[in-house]
Amino acid sequence: MKLSRTAWNNVIIFSVMGLILLINLTNNDEQQTTNISVNNEMNILTEHQHILTLTINQELFIERIGKTWRATPAKLSGQALEQMIYAWQQSTGSTLSTAPVVIQENATKVTIDLAGEAEPLILSLYLANQQLLIFNHQNEMWLQLPQALYFQLLPTEIFAE
Repeated sequence: MKLSRTAWNNVIIFSVMGLILLINLTNNDEQQTTNISVNNEMNILTEHQHILTLTINQELFIERIGKTWRATPAKLSGQALEQMIYAWQQSTGSTLSTAPVVIQENATKVTIDLAGEAEPLILSLYLANQQLLIFNHQNEMWLQLPQALYFQLLPTEIFAE
C-alpha cells in the first residue's frame, strides 16, 4: 500500500488507540468478576479516607498531631495508638443484607472526623455471637468482622479506669 507519511502516522496512531481500548475493556471485565467473587467485603474506611479525630463514647478523644496521635485522657500513647488507628484504616468485613438483632444499650459509639468530609462518620460497635458488628449510620449498612478485631479497634486500655 502506498500511503503518504502523514497517512501512515494516522494509521499507527489509530491502531495504538484501538489496542489500548481493547486492553482497558478486558481489564474492566476482570475487575468486575473479581469484585463479585469477594462476597461483599468492605473496609470500614476507604483507602482515601484519612482520620483526623476519633471519639469513643464521647469519653476518649484521639486526634492527629502532625505525624503522631494524642489521646485525651491519655489512656493510650505511642505505638499502641498507632496500631489502633492502623486497624481502623485497614479492617475489612462482610456486609450484612439484613439487620441483626442487637441490644442498643450495649453499643460503643465511635465518631470519626475524616479529612475532606463535612460530616463525621458515626459508627456503633456491638459484640455479639463471637463476632463484631458495626453499624454505619450514614449509609445504614452493617458490617460483620471477627470478634478479635474488636480489641484491635478498641484496645482494653481504653476502658480501664
